[in-house]
Amino acid sequence: MDIRDRKEQLATDILKLTRLRLQMKLPVMSGALLLPEWKYRNDGKSTGTDGICLYWNPEEVLRWFHDAPIQVERRYLHLVLHCLYLHPLREPAAEKTIWNLACDLMTEYRIDQMAVQEFQRPVPAERSRCYRKLQEAHIAFREQAVTIWLEADCTMQERKELETVFSGDDHALWKSGGMENNPIVRYEQMPGRAEQLRKQVEVIHRWRTIFEELPVREQEHKRQAGGSAGQQVQTMVPGEDREYDYCRFLQRYAVWGEELEPDMDSFDYLPYYYSRSYYDRLLMLEPLEYKDVQKLQEFVIAIDTSGSCSGALVQRFLQETWTIFQEREKFFAHMNIHIIQCDCVIQEHVKITCRDEWQQYLETIQIKGHGDTDFTPVFRLVDQLMEDGEFRHLKGLLYFTDGDGIYPDVEPVYETAFVFINQKLKKGKTPDWAYDLNLGLETESV
Repeated sequence: MDIRDRKEQLATDILKLTRLRLQMKLPVMSGALLLPEWKYRNDGKSTGTDGICLYWNPEEVLRWFHDAPIQVERRYLHLVLHCLYLHPLREPAAEKTIWNLACDLMTEYRIDQMAVQEFQRPVPAERSRCYRKLQEAHIAFREQAVTIWLEADCTMQERKELETVFSGDDHALWKSGGMENNPIVRYEQMPGRAEQLRKQVEVIHRWRTIFEELPVREQEHKRQAGGSAGQQVQTMVPGEDREYDYCRFLQRYAVWGEELEPDMDSFDYLPYYYSRSYYDRLLMLEPLEYKDVQKLQEFVIAIDTSGSCSGALVQRFLQETWTIFQEREKFFAHMNIHIIQCDCVIQEHVKITCRDEWQQYLETIQIKGHGDTDFTPVFRLVDQLMEDGEFRHLKGLLYFTDGDGIYPDVEPVYETAFVFINQKLKKGKTPDWAYDLNLGLETESV
């Protein structure tokens, strides 16, 4: 065995250990961590990914592990998140270097939000300053929005400084040109590209499946943890990334249904491109005109209208939820959403069946109650609605409150999340069977 083989063998042992440690720290991410294969590059280029495999430079792996093993863990997670969000396989939203930087920035931000054991805490000043700038500029923490910010509001020098802070892997293997940007090309002019395209389509489907299963895995992990002594209430703090994280939390209440739209998952690209190349006015295997999708349709929103919850805070919470409702790809056109106002008794019960009704309710809402707080009437009402057949697939209840009240003694059959505007306004302790969801919203203007 020569020196190169020894280095690769040692790097393999390190990567196996790294993956195992990450699985222990982030069990919900196990599927994503196990999916990509490893390959080694001995051309002197840095570690990177093409969205299908992780390409490691053995020299880098050995150096990182020697300096601090935690570096390998963070780099591994960085590459996997690139794949999970399909960064290497997406069309750049701007000039390539800016898009690359936006993806690196968002990847590091997501890692920092995870608060992984032994990763840098508090977040280093350079990254923290950048996140604060984005928050102050009211930039949504998403790739597209960050790309626009980098392009419009940052000088070239500032972008270079950010690259030194956030960039760490090689993006040379990311999507660039070729058949993806010029689909009407004869296959004999691009040997091997048909198989490459098929592999890309398959891996996109796998990553998308893993991504959509994350809320289910998180829920299952929480349920399993509930059987052990000393369980703590899970606290989810989306912070300023609320458009993504709050929506991701709501997705755990999604149900399967059929919707009139092209089913691209059942669509085979190769015959389609072949027919486009060789025939006029003939397309082979068009996608189905309907597809089974998983979207939100039924859930309950309860509002604590006791004296400690002001109307302005309630309005802020409902506005935040309405922002998610405007994203049509996440909700069925027909809804069955019940909004219940309650202090110590039910003050109002409204059923919402479409977006127009939600908008009208938001514009005309009146807060009723301002008495003491008792959460149990809401749960009794929802149980009665279920017995009456009002719900077919109720999976969850969101209860907006400050947390100071009388909680039910018995866990309901549907999932419950007590929602707080921010940590400062939270009072009391929620039951162990409920989620503790902190939106992390500022209230200075409320």
